[in-house]
Amino acid sequence: MKIRRTCYCALVLALPIAVACCRSSKEPDALSKQVGDAPPRANIILLTVDTLRADHMELYGYPRRTMPAVSAFAQTAVIFDNAVVPRGTTRPSYASMLTGLYPARHGVRANGVVLHEDNVTLPEMLKAAGYHTAAFVSNGTLKKAVSGLGQGFDVYVCDSGGDGESGTAKDMTTALLEWLDADPPQPFFLFTNLIDPHGPYSPPERFRTQFRSKRTRRLKRDKIPASIYVEGELNHFDYVDRYDGDILHTDELLGKTMAKLKDKGLWDEAFVVFTADHGECMGQHDLYYTHQPMVWEETMHVPLAIRLPRSIAERRGIKPKRVRGLCSPMDLPPTLLAYLGISCDVKFDGRSLLPLMKGAGDDGRALLMEYPSFLRSPDGKQPGVYALRRAGHKLTRSVDETTGETLKQTLYNLVADRTEQRPISFDPKRPGHRALSRKLDSLLNDLRTYEPPFKVVVYELPFQVRHPFVEQKRKEGKIAIKVVPTEQIERLRALGYIQ
Repeated sequence: MKIRRTCYCALVLALPIAVACCRSSKEPDALSKQVGDAPPRANIILLTVDTLRADHMELYGYPRRTMPAVSAFAQTAVIFDNAVVPRGTTRPSYASMLTGLYPARHGVRANGVVLHEDNVTLPEMLKAAGYHTAAFVSNGTLKKAVSGLGQGFDVYVCDSGGDGESGTAKDMTTALLEWLDADPPQPFFLFTNLIDPHGPYSPPERFRTQFRSKRTRRLKRDKIPASIYVEGELNHFDYVDRYDGDILHTDELLGKTMAKLKDKGLWDEAFVVFTADHGECMGQHDLYYTHQPMVWEETMHVPLAIRLPRSIAERRGIKPKRVRGLCSPMDLPPTLLAYLGISCDVKFDGRSLLPLMKGAGDDGRALLMEYPSFLRSPDGKQPGVYALRRAGHKLTRSVDETTGETLKQTLYNLVADRTEQRPISFDPKRPGHRALSRKLDSLLNDLRTYEPPFKVVVYELPFQVRHPFVEQKRKEGKIAIKVVPTEQIERLRALGYIQ
């Protein structure tokens, strides 16, 4: 994810969403209350890959076999064709995945913002229900001390050598396999993040040479981010080959994890989820090798596959299938709690996916995507970009966030135009267009009237320009500013977070 150095940590408080209030206390009894005829407490395995485009997997129609191990797993799972994230950036996306909330509600709308402890996370909910919780993550922006995402985890591994920097997917897989060999307590919740498809696209040589495109598209040097650029290489398809090699390498590591779980007898009766935090831009909209800008599908559309424990799936009649209904990784907390029969008074923005898994059709659900102005420019002159996503359509809107004025609206038919190459001009005279616009109006109006019920901690780079909105919130006492430690700056630069 590319975040210009002028807005690395730009903040959470602009235009948040007010769908419901999150509790500010965490009573274990309320979190762990079991209701109904709940199944036995299965182990829960959440396997995620950083920066993985769904359409670069054969599971979603890609011609290259980049993820054979994941594809084999998906043959036993429910595959969701329309899974999207609300924000195409690592920390906000994972915070939504673990809280079931939109970024504006949990407060993390950029990588420099810390998830506040008043948020109730999925590992905390499961821990209160008797689960042992463990995370193995290799993206340094998820580091426990600066991200807040370690809440509720008994084990949280985010580096290979204790130096505070992120490790590679191989490092994390080694640590994970050792943890499994030590026979951790059960039932457990296991969460993984494997970073390797993230820039700089440097797979091991065996995977670097696996894919060789015969096509050529020469790019101008300034189109290639410094963290991605290979000296003398300007052919776009060489970078695609490298990216796909990273995906294949990650799939091999996931295959080792799956094999270990099977060897230990922990696989068949586990609740298993595979997904990603966001995708990657590969030139479709003249954006290359990045994933923060705008709300295009190449960034927001992610893979999602869920498999219930085998015996439970058979009993409930949930068979492997493809589902067209709209969903999000943000739906995982309510899905898991519904499956386990655990009541919780957190009012999620996500919803349980069990009805879709059982065969329910699309009900016209709409989800919000965001790219606020404070992330686009430090002076606030660039408009914010938002989108209302349905299963088959998408309405994007540019907004002057100083006045709330709509500058432009564009519609896309995602059934006929999945890569958003053929925009449809918004026509206020057409009822379908007006209905989408009114729904987006409602969500954005809620955003403007909401303030998080907690003080937000934001990490800034020592040389960045502070957005006027952020400075105003600091003066009002609604945020606290901290400086990114010097030793982490070069790591962030290497990953492309600082340009």
